[in-house]
Amino acid sequence: MITPELRRGFGILGGTFDPVHSGHISLAKAAMAAMPLTRVELIPAGEPWQKSGITPGIHRLNMLRIAVECEPLLRINTMELCRLGATYTIDTVRELRHEVGPAMPLVLILGMDQWTNLSTWKDWQRLTDYVHLAITTREGIDSTIPAKQEIWARPRYAQPEHVSLEASGLIVRFSMAPHLASATRIRNAVAKQPFAKAMQSVDGWLPVGVSRYIREHALYQYHDR
Repeated sequence: MITPELRRGFGILGGTFDPVHSGHISLAKAAMAAMPLTRVELIPAGEPWQKSGITPGIHRLNMLRIAVECEPLLRINTMELCRLGATYTIDTVRELRHEVGPAMPLVLILGMDQWTNLSTWKDWQRLTDYVHLAITTREGIDSTIPAKQEIWARPRYAQPEHVSLEASGLIVRFSMAPHLASATRIRNAVAKQPFAKAMQSVDGWLPVGVSRYIREHALYQYHDR
């Protein structure tokens, strides 16, 4: 168990959160359990360059606020929503590093799909100049990465507990329990079925307040309103 006095720095979990679901919350909590962080900041994307047609930021932000209302170690950072133009992770971590100074540990939390796709990101090899990378591993998920990425990553691998000892530069792995929640499947279920039936098909994937918000604001174009 990680005691409070050993905790230092904070984690960063970005995404479209369209919608935020229990898998996102579980990932943030798993990171807190594995690493000596003081908190995890959830950063909803503004205009992510690799995605289009996402729900307006105000709705995604409101759903996040509902989801973390009773999670004191999870906070929301709106810096990407306030940025004009395309959203790049390298710009976010550079801005965060400028805000907190050179000594504060910062840990960018990545799912396995993001990790395997990392070499397509803008200035991906510069990320560890500003933050540590923490990769979540899940059984049954392919973790193969391009050779050039593995060569770059190999000398940076460390144990999760070491992220509090340095400000940036390390790559660690941590595990989380299997979770089936998928924002894509939630959107598809709500779009194609009456709302009550859609919620049955994704039972347990959404905080109650988030599912209520989706219905009240007619998000994802369900048909039984």
